[in-house]
Amino acid sequence: MAKKGQQVQLQIEVGTDEEWEKLLQKDGLIVVDVYSEWCGPCLGMQASLKKIKLEIGGDLLQLAVAKSDGITALARFKNKSEPTWMFISARKMINLMFGADAPKLTQVILDELKKEKAQQEGLTTDRTPMEVTEMADEEKVRHEVAESKEKEIKEKEERKKAKELLERRTKECENIITNLPNYGTVLIFPSARDKYKEVLNEIIDEAGLLIQQTEKVTLNEEEIKEMCFFSQVEDEFSPECLDELYNKQALFILLKVKSTAEIEDIDDTILTIVYGSHKKPPGAKESPAEKLIFEIEEEEEVEGKVKKEKVDLMSIWVPPTAEVRATVLRMFFPRITAEFTIAPPPVKPEHIAIVFPLNKRDEVLHVMHQYPNEIMKHGVFSSEIPDATKLIAKSFRQLEKLSPTDRTYSEKLVVQVSKQKSECVFAFAQLEPLYMSPNANEGKIECELFFPEEYEDEGMAVEEEEPQEEPEKTKIISDEEGGTGGIAKPYYVSLKK
Repeated sequence: MAKKGQQVQLQIEVGTDEEWEKLLQKDGLIVVDVYSEWCGPCLGMQASLKKIKLEIGGDLLQLAVAKSDGITALARFKNKSEPTWMFISARKMINLMFGADAPKLTQVILDELKKEKAQQEGLTTDRTPMEVTEMADEEKVRHEVAESKEKEIKEKEERKKAKELLERRTKECENIITNLPNYGTVLIFPSARDKYKEVLNEIIDEAGLLIQQTEKVTLNEEEIKEMCFFSQVEDEFSPECLDELYNKQALFILLKVKSTAEIEDIDDTILTIVYGSHKKPPGAKESPAEKLIFEIEEEEEVEGKVKKEKVDLMSIWVPPTAEVRATVLRMFFPRITAEFTIAPPPVKPEHIAIVFPLNKRDEVLHVMHQYPNEIMKHGVFSSEIPDATKLIAKSFRQLEKLSPTDRTYSEKLVVQVSKQKSECVFAFAQLEPLYMSPNANEGKIECELFFPEEYEDEGMAVEEEEPQEEPEKTKIISDEEGGTGGIAKPYYVSLKK
């Protein structure tokens, strides 16, 4: 029995595998508040739980708080912020509930206490016991929804990147084609590097072209894919050709129209020079492409016998279109194309989501003002759960204009913060947020849910505008916002000095 004046501990605290094992050995119904170290247990529900324990549950009900960070069986709840209630009987999980809904939690406990009493009296119940490490039905649904949303976000991001890349590459090609109409290129394979001059030089000169520059290259798979961005690799190069290009040094030739020559279409001219009237590989008879064909022997086993077969490989390649030509010029002759290329968009910095109650908005805005370049987005939401929240307002002015019936006065302020400056993240952490993404990967997913791509297009700004002269209004200040439920004048906070 506790000594006089000593508080009786009604909730058992566990944080290790050993303590968890001891908890499972207890009789009766065990209700566990599973939490992560960074956010702590659900303090708002403790009074209700203790009341149920003292007035109804008695020895049949055991209350506990479990820090999931150090308990192997609860690893799946690590870094989660949503209140999680696990119901255990005879070492098995018999129910699981999420959220801080006091009436709902109370009802679940009362129902499970009835079943626990019935079970101890030898009666059958509708319980479906499962291992603590198994996912409950609601968990499975949530997991599937989360995976689906994560997949959707990734696919959307990939589509956006692909679209932006296509637009950038297309514009670059247009710039190069327009500004460098007199430059073309030819790829000489390793097998033809020693003899291409005697086949090509004279015909190039007669066509009104000159060799401006040569560039030795050993190509890799990524470079070939980029070269063929506006075509298909398999349409341009056979596997045997690719093998040669990947393993030996080839040569790109930069061709330029002579100042005394007049050539309307340099692509058509070079295709005709190299391939003859066919204008494509393997080339017409007696064309330079045909003369430079390289022959190799391949072995093939047929009916147990090794059969040797001769295979012709092309040894010269010309970009088939103006877009492919422009791509090759950009990649291998940057000296002449640099001014016509477009810098890729800046990489979005790693970021996290940080959630605060509205009564901390002055402190949060102060930090936002200190690090304006690290604040990517912010808004007011119905809850801190990214996949189950609703946007309430994009600024505090919008929030103040809402009708009281449109508010709960328990909204959350969510800030998307760049991780580039650790001191900024630390400053926010010092304000004791309700939630902070545990890492950049989680942060990316959560911020996509809070702030989808179209969010920026709706005019959200980091800085709040200075208010105009307006008639005074009244509003209710809730406990969470730092008030007592009384009437107060509205106020606006600006990030501008």
